[in-house]
Amino acid sequence: MDRLYASVETTGATQMASELIDMLQLLKDNFAAETWYEAVVPTARGHRIAQLVHECPFTRHSFTRPRGYPGDAGLLDYVYRHPDAQPAIEAASSVGRGVMSHTINVSACEAVRRRKDTLAAKIDETARRRPDAEILAVACGHLREVESSSALGGGGVRRLLATDQDEGSLKVAAAHGVAHGLPIVTQKLNVRNFITARQNVGEFDFIYAAGLYDYLDARVAARLTRSLFGRLKSGGRLLIPNFRTGIREEAFMEAYMDWFLLYRTKEEIEAFSSLIPHTELSSVSYWDDELGEIGYLEIEKQ
Repeated sequence: MDRLYASVETTGATQMASELIDMLQLLKDNFAAETWYEAVVPTARGHRIAQLVHECPFTRHSFTRPRGYPGDAGLLDYVYRHPDAQPAIEAASSVGRGVMSHTINVSACEAVRRRKDTLAAKIDETARRRPDAEILAVACGHLREVESSSALGGGGVRRLLATDQDEGSLKVAAAHGVAHGLPIVTQKLNVRNFITARQNVGEFDFIYAAGLYDYLDARVAARLTRSLFGRLKSGGRLLIPNFRTGIREEAFMEAYMDWFLLYRTKEEIEAFSSLIPHTELSSVSYWDDELGEIGYLEIEKQ
């Protein structure tokens, strides 16, 4: 770390960030979990290189958790390179921008950008397949995928119910709908609300949860999947993405972003549907994205 800290003056912050990510992942892969969390992570955070790393507005936002929880919608706006994140980027130091030029261009971030495009394409596909479609976005964040959807503004969707536990995120999603005349309705709901089924939100042709499952343990994930499946119309589809195991940036995210995800194998993602009776399933399909970073489970109701 001393060498990497000094290298900023010669090879630059971008190269330093790349080498730091690789070094941390090597350490995490070769130490027991207890050693990693109790010794390596505190040491990494206590080293002076942490000050350089946290000049990156993306990394600092994650570490400081301005909304009180990890992976908030503001953080994803950095990943999406959304204009709303631009003021903070412009205010960053040259070192911070140098670090960020690497951190938001890693394969995991590219997978998140592609996930947004995949969701937009699925919204449009649903509108073509099911005229006057109703769609449910769970843990919607800022709902940036609708900015890439053509069907939503073209009259192919009757209602998109955007739900989240964060009122700030819902305000952004609602404001976009109003500004562009889109059929977006927002409602403050969390995972427990869906599992207990105390709110009658109706039935839908397509339901998706962009990044939510990356934070849910297996039992909660299976229960939520069963609950969301129950809100599908006949022939409706549920799409669930989850990060795969083995991403290169995992150790850096934990050490310097305080961002912990639950990475899963294909079999673990497929197990989300384990509580749904087979007689109610029309089809179950799984695929990995082109980068091998995110797995997708799509379930269709009879």
